[in-house]
Amino acid sequence: APFDNPVLERNVANMTNIRKTIALLLCLCMLWGTAALAEDAAAATDTATTAVTELNDTDVLATVNGEEVSWDEVKSLYSSLVSQYGSAYDLTQQANVDLFRAVALENRLTEVLMEQKAKEFGVDQLTDEEIADLESQADTNWEDAIANYEAYFYPDLTEESSEEEKAAAREEAINYYKDQGYTLESLREEYKRYGVLNKIADIMVQDATVTDQEVEDLYQSLVAADKELYENDIAAYEAYNSYVDQMAMYAALYGTSSNLDHAWYKPDGFRAVKHILLPVDSELMTTYTDLQARWEEQQEAAQADEESAGETAETTTDTAATEATAEPTATPEPVTEEQVNEAKAAIFNSLADTIDEINQKIADGADFDELIATYGVNEDGTASDPGMTTEPYMTSGYEVCSASTAYVPEFVEAAMSIDNVGGVSAPYLSSYGVHIVKYIGDVEGGPIPMTDEQREAKRQSLLTSKQNELYTATLENWMAEADITYTGLTPSIAELEATQTQDTAPASTEAEAQTAEETAAPEATEAPAA
Repeated sequence: APFDNPVLERNVANMTNIRKTIALLLCLCMLWGTAALAEDAAAATDTATTAVTELNDTDVLATVNGEEVSWDEVKSLYSSLVSQYGSAYDLTQQANVDLFRAVALENRLTEVLMEQKAKEFGVDQLTDEEIADLESQADTNWEDAIANYEAYFYPDLTEESSEEEKAAAREEAINYYKDQGYTLESLREEYKRYGVLNKIADIMVQDATVTDQEVEDLYQSLVAADKELYENDIAAYEAYNSYVDQMAMYAALYGTSSNLDHAWYKPDGFRAVKHILLPVDSELMTTYTDLQARWEEQQEAAQADEESAGETAETTTDTAATEATAEPTATPEPVTEEQVNEAKAAIFNSLADTIDEINQKIADGADFDELIATYGVNEDGTASDPGMTTEPYMTSGYEVCSASTAYVPEFVEAAMSIDNVGGVSAPYLSSYGVHIVKYIGDVEGGPIPMTDEQREAKRQSLLTSKQNELYTATLENWMAEADITYTGLTPSIAELEATQTQDTAPASTEAEAQTAEETAAPEATEAPAA
């Protein structure tokens, strides 16, 4: 499928993490864990394409406690796995086909065993309400998949499109999924079947609990780890937190989620600052930023020319010949540093009276917050920096250090230029305007407290881990106790692994034998002489 299609997921998409991993993900782990052995086996076969053995729907592949599992029960998952992961494998090779069949079979055996356990525990039946809810989820999933298909293959289809166009697109989508082995009816049955599996999964993990002390211990371990990383490396702390912010931004942009935490230990070296951001005339600002950008480009170009000065004379001659025959292009007039400084001075001159007025009021002891409210405004009366009118920054200010990358360099430079708490910087110009910064206090380093929301998130994370561990352990015990017999029509994962071990053993044995023979040879030669 050319998109992430929920219909092709064997597991129920809207369940919790533990429920989503009932069977499929365990087998996918096996898939990647045994992929190498299948590829090795395929490489050892004849390079010519060989016919892959076919299976009939009624072929029995294995039994679980006497209950037969046929290819008809396994093939839909096999097709789903091939659809999602098969492009990385040559499925004309029997070894690779066997691998996918083994994974699909293992998954179905797990399901059958869990269905048997559900009956044993008396949770194998669904209520009418549960059935209605699961069918509703399946219907929603189905319609989402249809919409995904239409959006991908019919991007011009809109509400204004004709009914015939809409019907044709929908029919094509339905036929596509039908070819993949899915219909609305089969999806409903799938959801109801997994509804039963979810019930037994709940029983499997019901004893998993998390205490307050375990959450606290986790928090303390996170603090200790981050303290070791960042206590003496404020730049690394800033870089990591910047990365977390970036990932959160991408997650919001693409409608996904980011589970990364900011660092749990803050190093010393941060200070809290507030600033008055004076808006600048747009024409003056455009002139300055354009000149500044061109000046920087020239500096970068000059540096690149210096680095390439060591090229060979032959290369230089060839380049000159090429340039001599090339069409002449207009070269923009270079910008001088003096022009940049003049544009910058023009901005400060335009605000000189305002800056003098602010400095005088600061000298007279005026409240800095009141100055922000008075001067940090645009022409329309809105705040030039909304952060200074929004909590927590309105009260606590911005936390800045010498390595800060979350703010423009000019603001960081202004913030770090002040020697003492309570001091105010000279005016600094950035692309946002003119900053007058006040150093309001130092930010204490150390562990960053965990909020109630974060604590609950960690509790849920620990609980999920415990549930997964308990689920896996219980399932492994059940599998070990179960009477599972394979008919040999397709290999099991264990058989594939055993085959790989046997394939590699003779080479090792032969090498060892050869080494032993070479070692013993001198003794055989010396014996008669004795």
